[in-house]
Amino acid sequence: VEAKGLGKAYGDNQVFDGVDFLLTAGRKVAFVGRNGEGKSTMAKIIVGDINDYTGTFKLGAGVALGYYAQNQAAMLNLDKTVFETIDDIAQGDIRPKIRNILGSFLFNDDDIDKKVKVLSGGEKARLALAKLLLTPSNLLILDEPTNHLDMNSKDILKNALLQYTGTLIVVSHDRDFLSGLTDELYEFRDGAVHEFKGDIMEFLENQNNQINQNNLNSQSNQNNQKAPSAGKA
Repeated sequence: VEAKGLGKAYGDNQVFDGVDFLLTAGRKVAFVGRNGEGKSTMAKIIVGDINDYTGTFKLGAGVALGYYAQNQAAMLNLDKTVFETIDDIAQGDIRPKIRNILGSFLFNDDDIDKKVKVLSGGEKARLALAKLLLTPSNLLILDEPTNHLDMNSKDILKNALLQYTGTLIVVSHDRDFLSGLTDELYEFRDGAVHEFKGDIMEFLENQNNQINQNNLNSQSNQNNQKAPSAGKA
C-alpha cells in the first residue's frame, strides 16, 4: 500500500493533505486520532470506496482485500441463517468445521439455525467478523471492529487477528484492543498523518512524555520571565 501527496476534502473541509506512506507486506498498523480527522476516509480510499482524492495511491500486485466497515453487520443477508451465512463463503477444509468456527465466535448449536434478522447488534457484528476472517485475503482493513462487541468477543477477535499472517490495518479508539496487536501506528491529526513505530502503549507513553516536557519548558519560561533583573552596582 503506497500513498504520495494524498489529500481528501469534503467541500471546504480539507480532512488531510500531503500524506505519504508505504505499508509493506505483513505490517500490523493502527489508525488512531480524534473523530473527523480522516481515519475512516483513508480506509475507504484504500479499499476503493472513495476515488475523488488528490495525490496518488496504489495497491501492490496480487493484493486481496478484506474490509470490515463500521456498518458491516447491516450488510448481512437478514433472511439467511447464521450457518448459511458462513457456509456461503466457506471453502475446502473449512466446510466441515463451520460449527466449530461459529462456536469460537460464541454461537452455540441453538444459535446457528437462527435467522440473521433476529440476532442482536453484537451477534451480527460477531457473525460479520467471522465471515470476513474466513474470506481469503492478504490485506485486512477493520474500521472500528470492536463497536457492539463485549469483552469476550473482543478477546476472540484479537486472538484471531494475532494469528493473521497478512497485512493488517485497524481503525480503532480501543487502546486495550490495540495493545499488543499492532506494531506501527499512524496518528491522524490537524490535517496530517504522523507515523509512529511501536505499539499503542508506547505511543501513549511517548505522548505523555512530550506533554510533561512541554509543561516543564513552559514553567521554566514563566519562571525566567518573572525573575527580577539584576540592578546596577
